[in-house]
Amino acid sequence: MNKYTNNFIFNKNVYYYCDLKKIFEKYPLLRKLPNSAKILLESNIRNAKEEDISSIISTFIHRNYLNKIEFNPNRVILEDSIAISILMELALMKEFVYSQGKNPKDLNPKIMLDVVINGSLDDNSININEQKYSFIKWASNEFKNLSVIPCNLGVCKKVNLEYLSTMISSEIQGDKIYIYPETLVGSDSQTTMINALGVLSYNINEIEIQSLLLGLSTNLSFPKVIGIEVIGTPIQTIGINDILLKLIHILREHKVSDTIVEFYGDGLKHISIENRAMIASITPKYGAICSYFGIDNTTISYIEKTRGVNASLIEEYFKNQGIYNCNDSIYDEYITLDLSSIEITVAGPRKIEDNFSIEELRSKFTTFKKGHYVNDNDIVLAIISSTTTQSLIQAGLLAKKACELELSINNNIKRVLFLDSLIIKEYLIKLDLYKYFEELGFEIVSKDLAFYSTKKLEMLKISMDIDKFDLNVVSLVSSMENFKEKVHPKINSNWLMSPALLIAYCLKGNMDFNILENAIYEDITLNDIWPDTNEVDEFLKKIDYSIYKNAYKDIFYGNEQYKKLKYQNLPIYKWDNTDIYIQAEKNQKLFENKSIDKIEITDASIMAIFGNAITTEQITPMGKILPYSKAGMYLESKGVKVNEYGKFENRKSNVEVMLRGTFSNIKLRNKIISSKEGGFIKDFSSGEIISIYDFSSEMQKQNTPLVIFAGSYYGIGESIDWAAKGTKLLGVKAIIAKSFAHNHRLNLISMGILPLEFIDDDIESLHLVGDEQISIKSNEIKINAKVNIEIKRSDEVKVISVKSKLETKDELIYYKNGGVLSYLLKSI
Repeated sequence: MNKYTNNFIFNKNVYYYCDLKKIFEKYPLLRKLPNSAKILLESNIRNAKEEDISSIISTFIHRNYLNKIEFNPNRVILEDSIAISILMELALMKEFVYSQGKNPKDLNPKIMLDVVINGSLDDNSININEQKYSFIKWASNEFKNLSVIPCNLGVCKKVNLEYLSTMISSEIQGDKIYIYPETLVGSDSQTTMINALGVLSYNINEIEIQSLLLGLSTNLSFPKVIGIEVIGTPIQTIGINDILLKLIHILREHKVSDTIVEFYGDGLKHISIENRAMIASITPKYGAICSYFGIDNTTISYIEKTRGVNASLIEEYFKNQGIYNCNDSIYDEYITLDLSSIEITVAGPRKIEDNFSIEELRSKFTTFKKGHYVNDNDIVLAIISSTTTQSLIQAGLLAKKACELELSINNNIKRVLFLDSLIIKEYLIKLDLYKYFEELGFEIVSKDLAFYSTKKLEMLKISMDIDKFDLNVVSLVSSMENFKEKVHPKINSNWLMSPALLIAYCLKGNMDFNILENAIYEDITLNDIWPDTNEVDEFLKKIDYSIYKNAYKDIFYGNEQYKKLKYQNLPIYKWDNTDIYIQAEKNQKLFENKSIDKIEITDASIMAIFGNAITTEQITPMGKILPYSKAGMYLESKGVKVNEYGKFENRKSNVEVMLRGTFSNIKLRNKIISSKEGGFIKDFSSGEIISIYDFSSEMQKQNTPLVIFAGSYYGIGESIDWAAKGTKLLGVKAIIAKSFAHNHRLNLISMGILPLEFIDDDIESLHLVGDEQISIKSNEIKINAKVNIEIKRSDEVKVISVKSKLETKDELIYYKNGGVLSYLLKSI
């Protein structure tokens, strides 16, 4: 702490904190910072050295968007599918530390890591998941600052919002208790939902997460903050989906990329914490860093109800900091969201961005072919998922009224209610609404929803009808997260709407009518079954919030299968070469024990020559693993059946699979063999066309380094860690391109790969064939330095100058040490 440290007494305890009001007294302009920027200011000042404070304050006063600021989250949350590869590399680091004669128990995450297991461990999945979860169980026993929320406790998507988050963090230094705002990072929508509680969080890639866990802070450019003022009162029929679709329209109209979108205003009292969380989860999908909701009475009430605690300390802290109920901030841009102007809205049939008022919907159905059992525009699949308490109670009340009026849903419609929280089933039963979903034929599940959107339609006659008469049948979903252009191969139209509206349409069975004017059945209309707002509010008040505490009381123990799951009781994990899910030993190449002070890449072979705009998605293994691919043949050699290959995303814990899939995308075109698409290269020694993976393996046997040449915007697209890790593990030492995407360039440096940028030349002017030998040498490694490349073909030698894309001191240090992970390991 520093000169801005202060304290207050609460319940006879003295709490120390970085006092923003002290800063505001000295620098009044900072008082008008957006709430999210105040959180960043507190973090930067609290963690700063005295000599850096004035520079930090200057950046915040002038809102200098070119300056970098630090973000020091105190927690990381990950689902098991992402966490397992990070834990595997931490396990390898323990092994590395041990090999250096150091104590492996000294290697632990520096900040708290929460791993939420969303899979299951039952009789049907034990062979699939046992190996993964046995490893995670070992990790939870060997690493400090790691907590695991085991499987089969229900889907844990909302566990961070409903249980884990504390809003403030504390630590004891000597005999003093220091408190500060909870902040966190992660890698999916579960992370950003927590911004609904005023907890600043956003998503970063796996390399950054690993660096954080090993003690580095993460940097970001000082962000612009767009203020969205929420005003008005929503009309009775409006739900969160309608608000979200309106917000998507706003986000697409305005440039929100790389900004924080902060919500404020009197209208927020009409948006519950759960609904705020839904908003917070979608904003990053439209380019924003995150969205943020200030802390108010609704926030404190939610924490007290769901945690069963007195949140007065939290309230007192944020009031002291000038962050509580603060609506007078100065923003970089202002937008208004008027809840009273929002109409009932649906989205589809292919893009979520295409949305229409309910009055327009009927006009979107223009074909009326008939089959024996189903017709055009008939609903055949309906999925309610990822919804909020308010929306689900509204749907439950509509289902109740429908049942009381003896309405039913056609059996041709497959109906699924997916519960994504431990709490939902409990309160639906206690409110006596659960039975009405069952009565209307909804299959109520809490496992993998993807199963229901991809499996065959159960009734063969419907499937045959669709094929025979070329029918345009319909699916309905309630979740933006699960909205896909085609949720099922035989269904061409997919519509997103609120859970209550979804049930109402299912009661009719067909989309070809005006639901606001026409009868659903005989003389029964939507008005007869639609619950009014007061009724929904009354049921919300009936919720017994003790169910939250009861549901989560044993959350860290798991079910009987998890408790019985055996794991290695060893400080160093013993890898099993026969394991088809956990393979990591090749990842040891990510950590190098040596440091360099000069560039010396001698007689490297060219692995690929690419054109412009090669994306990280093209580099990274993604999608279905094909039978005759290198990854597929590897799995076949291990006895895996073709129908069990799955996707690369589900095999990230097996480096052998991932490595074989790197640079294998069919959309790639290696100019060395321009006649063939995909991840192939010509082996000039034999004249054969072989896979990039096979070529890399042979070159590594010969200790031959590899380089890649490319055009402009190399690595454009989403920041994906494996696009850099896979490149490193294939033996690539340098990439020479016309230009690089910023994030991928950083990831390459973090893996110890040298990015070099053409100055006067390019891949066309050099007339590269692919059989050249490349040498890159420099006696010094400097920021933005010129570097000479020697290109040798037969007896001809050409030397060109390129620019090193090591742009900062940190990047220089990471490259010299073989990458950021190697650098951090040396400090242990």
